Amino acid sequence: MPTRRDFLRRGAAAGVVAATGWTSPRSAIAQDPVAALPPRALVLIRQYMDEFAVPGLQLTYLRGLRTLYSGTFGVANRSTQQAVRPDSLFRIASNSKAFTSTAIFVLVERGKLRLTDRVFAPDGILPQFSRIGLRRDWLHAITVHQLLLHTGGGWGVERNDPMLDKPGFDHTQLIAWTLRTQPLQHPPGEKYAYSNFGYCVLGRVIERASGQPYAQFVRQSVMRPLQIFDMRIGASKPAPQEVQYYGQGGERPYALPIARMDSHGGWIGTAADMAHLLASLFSPIDNEGAPRLINAASLRVMTTGSRANPGYGCGLQVNNAGNAWHAGSLPGTMSVMVHTPGRMSWAAVVNTRSRQADAQSRLDNLLWQAARSVPEWNV
Repeated sequence: MPTRRDFLRRGAAAGVVAATGWTSPRSAIAQDPVAALPPRALVLIRQYMDEFAVPGLQLTYLRGLRTLYSGTFGVANRSTQQAVRPDSLFRIASNSKAFTSTAIFVLVERGKLRLTDRVFAPDGILPQFSRIGLRRDWLHAITVHQLLLHTGGGWGVERNDPMLDKPGFDHTQLIAWTLRTQPLQHPPGEKYAYSNFGYCVLGRVIERASGQPYAQFVRQSVMRPLQIFDMRIGASKPAPQEVQYYGQGGERPYALPIARMDSHGGWIGTAADMAHLLASLFSPIDNEGAPRLINAASLRVMTTGSRANPGYGCGLQVNNAGNAWHAGSLPGTMSVMVHTPGRMSWAAVVNTRSRQADAQSRLDNLLWQAARSVPEWNV
């Protein structure tokens, strides 16, 4: 049985962060990795990458501010054989929703917004849309909280996701077109339907409440306190440090209107960025030294589901065991991030999306297996 000294020695010899010569912007507050993943965990990672044709993978394990392990595997670009680095940027897809939800709660705590505020009502946050659409009584009743919980009454991804239509439309045009052509199926608050469009609307709510462009407010008020400086909204052309994406089964990653997907699926960042967000969100109850973005009362609301779906809070999935997580998936990328009752936060992201139905859940399971392979982490 390897001892703690063995883990420390292995981490010093094989730690990916040290091998790249890259220094994190959080180096002033984050500690060096205290353990490396044992060989059996590295084998599982390689097997996963082989089975699902993953070119590159990036993962991070934290406890509060303390980096337990940060690893990179494979290539960011097959043509150049450039290796994935700790600072390589990936599309994090729907994990963007947790950043949007956090921004909403920051505005609530600042007194700029209430969860009970109506969105499309004549006296609501976005009154310019109040005269559009059928069933305006339902539309006018939708609240910020219901959009966070995916209980707005319609626009679910299972039926017809408006975010994939009209790629030439900007946010205002798309919202107006959707309200006009896709009436609600249910009264707000009654049914759960996972909605990218709902989080697109929340991005505009943030703009109206903050008086700033969505990305600017999130970077200043959510990311900067965490010393996250490189995250940005994706574009059709790769940003500096961004990986290449590889579609499978005919998928075309670069055909997506990724910039318009900003508040529901548009951010690019690292596994460490996602893990640090979770560590900071749960800092009020973890007490592990991570900066606190919201208070304990806000966290309780954020991690409480609805009657329609107790398993989805506000931008995070939750369960009775005390775990909170989210996953992201787009052509060319999959990501997952998790916070556990043991005060650990972790995340991983890859630069392809397998057509196999269990690829996403297997990535999540892989991270749990790897974490449990280190006895010191006590997962």
